[in-house]
Amino acid sequence: MKEPEILTIDAHCHLFNHEVLSWRLLADFILSRIRRRGMQARLETAGGIGELKRIIRFFRTGLMDTEDIYGKLLAEGACNAVVPLMFDLDYCMKGAGYSNGFRRRKACKKNIKRAARQEWAALRKELDELAAHAGRRERRELGEMKQALRRLSGKTERLSLGKRDAFRMQEEALLKLAAAHPGRVLPFYAVDPRRPGNCMHGPDGTIDISPLTDRLLPRLGGKGGFYGFKLYCPNGYSPTDPVLMALYEYCERHGVPLTAHCSGGGFASFSPSIMVHGHVYRNGEVVPHDGVLEFRHYRLTDKLRVKEKAELLNHPRLWKKVMEAFPRLRLNLAHFGCRDEGMEWTELIYGMMEQFPGLHTDLSCITEAPRLREMREYFLKAPEQVRRKFLFGSDFYLNLLFLDGMKVYMENFRNTFTEQERHELMTANPSEFLGLP
Repeated sequence: MKEPEILTIDAHCHLFNHEVLSWRLLADFILSRIRRRGMQARLETAGGIGELKRIIRFFRTGLMDTEDIYGKLLAEGACNAVVPLMFDLDYCMKGAGYSNGFRRRKACKKNIKRAARQEWAALRKELDELAAHAGRRERRELGEMKQALRRLSGKTERLSLGKRDAFRMQEEALLKLAAAHPGRVLPFYAVDPRRPGNCMHGPDGTIDISPLTDRLLPRLGGKGGFYGFKLYCPNGYSPTDPVLMALYEYCERHGVPLTAHCSGGGFASFSPSIMVHGHVYRNGEVVPHDGVLEFRHYRLTDKLRVKEKAELLNHPRLWKKVMEAFPRLRLNLAHFGCRDEGMEWTELIYGMMEQFPGLHTDLSCITEAPRLREMREYFLKAPEQVRRKFLFGSDFYLNLLFLDGMKVYMENFRNTFTEQERHELMTANPSEFLGLP
C-alpha cells in the first residue's frame, strides 16, 4: 500500500488574479521599489534593470488565471499544499461606509488608474535613459523589456475597476480551485467588519456572525469550504472591533485559525477619515475609540500612509488586547512584525507567543537573507511550545516585487534553515495550526 505523501504547506500566499483585484496590481506597482532611488543611482548600478524585470514578472503573474497562478506557485515553490488568503479591499477606498460609497470608491480607483498610467510613461522614459548608457547586449534586453511593458500597460489600461461583485468572484474562484485540488488548496476567507452581510446586529446588542462562520468547513461548524479567516486591519478597522470580538469567541471555541497581517509595510486605506470601533494605538498606549478617526497621511503616493495606519490600527499591543480576552485563539500574526525601523514589533510578537498558547507567526515575504537569518535566531532560541508556532509562508506572488522570482525565495529559505527545521516550519507546525489530521 502506497504511503500518503507528506504535506509541505505554504501557510501564506495569494492567488487572486486581475479579474477580481485588478486595481490592487496597479496600486502595488505604483508603490513598489521603482521610485526608491534617483535616476543617477539607477544608471550607476545594475539594480535598475533588475527592478524592472521584477515589475514585469509581477504583472505577468497577476494577469494569469487563478489556476495558472496556482500552477506557477507549485512549479517554483517547494510546497504541495497552499493556504491562499483572500483580500477585501473594497472598504479601504475613499467613501467606505457612506451612502454614496460605491461612487466614491470607483472615483478613487480611477485616480489609481490615472497614477498608474503616469508611472508607465515614467518607466518607459527610464528605460530609454538606461538604454542610452548601456552596451549593445543590454540595449537589446532593454528593448525587449520595453515591448513587454507596452503590452502589459495596454492590458492594465483595459482592466475593469468598477465591478461590484469582484469580492464574490474572488471567493468563487478560490472555492472552485479548492474543489479541483482537495486537501491541497486550503483557502482563508477575508473578513472586513464593515462589509454588509458579514453579520447581523440584534436589537438587544447581540451580533450574529453566522454569515461568516457558515463559510467555514463543516468540521469547523460551517457549511462551506474555507479553512479559516484572514484579517487586514490597516485597511480601516480595529482588531478589537465588536464584530471581530464576536468572531474570535467563535473561533477560539471551534479551533478556527485566523491569519492577520502584522508588519510595518503592505497595504492601507486611502481614506482621510474612517469610522472605527474598538481600540487604537496612540502615543504609546492602547486606548478605546468609537467614532471617526482622522489621518494625516492618506494619498496614494504618501509612503507614510501605510506606516500611520499600521501604528494606529495594527500595532502588536492591540493584538495583545485580543489575546488577553482569547488566549487560546489560533491566531497567526503574519510576517513576524517585520518593519524597516528596528525589531520592536518582532520582539513584542515573540513575547506574546511565549505568553499566549494560541498565538503563532509566519515568516512570509522576508525576502532578504540577512533578515531571514535574524528570524531564524528567534526560532532557534524558542522553547519547544513556542517553536511549534512558527510557520512557513511566501506571500506569493506579492513577494515578486522584491526579489528575482519564487525560486530565489525558496533558495534563501533552504540556505537558512536545515532540513529538520524546514520540516517543522512547512509540515508539522502548519498542520497543527490548520487542525489537519
